[in-house]
Amino acid sequence: MAALVRVLVVALWWCQVVINASLTEYSDVAIAQRVERLVANLDTYVFPVNNNAFFETVDELAEDPCVEGDFDFIIVGTGSAGGVLANRLTEVANFTVLALEAGEETPVESDMLGVNIYLHRTRHNWGYNTTVQENMCLGSVNARCPYPRGKMLGGSSAINFGMYVRGHHDDFDHWEALGNPGWAYDDVLPYFKKAESATFGDDIDLEYHGFGGPQKTGVPNDTPVLTQALIDCHIDLGKTEKDYNGKDQDGVSRLQFFLDGNTRSSSNEAFLKPVRRRPNLVVSTESYVTRILITNQTAEGVVYMKNGKECTVRANKEVLLSAGAINSPQVLMLSGVGPQAELEKHGIELIQDLPVGQNMQDHQFFPGIFYRTNQTLYNITLLQMVDLWKRNLRPLTPSLGQQTVSFWNFIGPEDSQPEVEFFFFGPPLITPDIAVILGYTEEYVEIFNLLDALTDISVNVELLHPRSTGSVTLQSSDPRDFPVIDPNYFSDPEGVDLENVYKGVEVALQFNDTETFRSLDTEFLLIPYPECDAQYDQLSKDWWYCAIKTLASTLFHPVATTKMGPDAATSVVDSQLKVHGVDRLRVVDAGVFPDHISGHPNAAVVMIAEKIADEIKSEHLGCSYWV
Repeated sequence: MAALVRVLVVALWWCQVVINASLTEYSDVAIAQRVERLVANLDTYVFPVNNNAFFETVDELAEDPCVEGDFDFIIVGTGSAGGVLANRLTEVANFTVLALEAGEETPVESDMLGVNIYLHRTRHNWGYNTTVQENMCLGSVNARCPYPRGKMLGGSSAINFGMYVRGHHDDFDHWEALGNPGWAYDDVLPYFKKAESATFGDDIDLEYHGFGGPQKTGVPNDTPVLTQALIDCHIDLGKTEKDYNGKDQDGVSRLQFFLDGNTRSSSNEAFLKPVRRRPNLVVSTESYVTRILITNQTAEGVVYMKNGKECTVRANKEVLLSAGAINSPQVLMLSGVGPQAELEKHGIELIQDLPVGQNMQDHQFFPGIFYRTNQTLYNITLLQMVDLWKRNLRPLTPSLGQQTVSFWNFIGPEDSQPEVEFFFFGPPLITPDIAVILGYTEEYVEIFNLLDALTDISVNVELLHPRSTGSVTLQSSDPRDFPVIDPNYFSDPEGVDLENVYKGVEVALQFNDTETFRSLDTEFLLIPYPECDAQYDQLSKDWWYCAIKTLASTLFHPVATTKMGPDAATSVVDSQLKVHGVDRLRVVDAGVFPDHISGHPNAAVVMIAEKIADEIKSEHLGCSYWV
């Protein structure tokens, strides 16, 4: 009977699926109007402070919102990993899959990378903030950095900067060396390639890319003067131009994006949307999972809220937790899986004592280095920008006018893991809006207003391998409460993190001494830092330390909160991403990283989901699905 109910529900759902159109299908005027409304949210949107909305009945006349029956696999979250899992597991016709997403359908504005930061001020962002930070975020309101997380189909892959940066080969060899067999670079490269369909041909290492996968990667069709100049100034300093996702990462390159022509290639667009009508897949949006049902150390299903009603659904084979490095720890702890002391503090019955939420690592970046050039770019109307976007041209095709990327190592050989990454924002420079998104005080928002949007460029220094670790914990045992996010930035006792960012600043200041920058008549812009100016000599090392602590912010790359490892005392999942001590439960998202990578996590998370999907198929079907 349960199977019959499930079939009927799936059939009814299939008839009701409505998939959003693409932004490219709208007229130029309609697109411009949508962008204008999105930008207007910057000053008007008010974030929620909890999850109460999930517990309130929105539609009194709505039918029972709960999905009936049971499923072989329940996927919690449809972000970077969840969409991949839904696609790959439903390739097996006999597998039934339910994907639960707390957010809504992905808004069409997500298609345009150039407006991505404005989605941070909408209901499609969970609206989290860090705790008060002692050593960073000091220029942000109340010394708390905003911590955007995607809340829609596609999750953070539909709201992020869209940069396709896999990481260094040694990152993954290090994962294996930590006791995780099967995660060395040679093991994971086939899965990077399986997911990818590269659409660009210049300066590409062909043997390291995929060309038949669901997820498109590309670069805008044009190379502006400043893009080439940024590449050339690196060459002046001894770097070489190369494909950083290829054989060697060390060098400078045009940025590669998750980009299908002019459109963001999120996990929703690439993996989930094309299979939404498969009869063995059900996707339930606005479904907030509050806990996993665990009996006798075995995951049996989940409880979730939808339209104010509590729903329960059972899993015949596995529960796959893909809610992200912030929300997955919260769900686990609310379910009784986590640090004993943390659960006891909130009166939660302990099922498995594991370091859930501990060991958090994050990339932070310093956006406080600016140059003025003799180039005036994109002094055009929004309608003209939309027309360029439809032709896969800048400035709206990449996010934030991003141009190039480079990697720098200050400790080991040049070809070893880099300490910092540089990425560059170019005209039109929307720095006042970025300042608002990053939560800066009014004083610093006004300082950013001093910049010229049409001539200036921003050099951003990203710390790739932080020594500082933080945590995700609970406010209470009530799922209405947001998790507590404390990245604990720049807290390493030796001060290596802060010193490495400063070393990056020193390199960034050398750009102005290159022949290329001199040809652009570049001028280093010394913006005021009132607190730092009052205490230190401008441009001194102490002054830069102060400036970094003031303006540095998160790049929204949390990892390792449910880290992979062989020992349950120091990790949460094993090398197959199975939760230690709990059967039929895996975590598949950035939280499982055992250590951070020299890249942006989205590409690696997609790779992980591809690899684990094959692992799951092989285990349950009794045959090899490995690439």
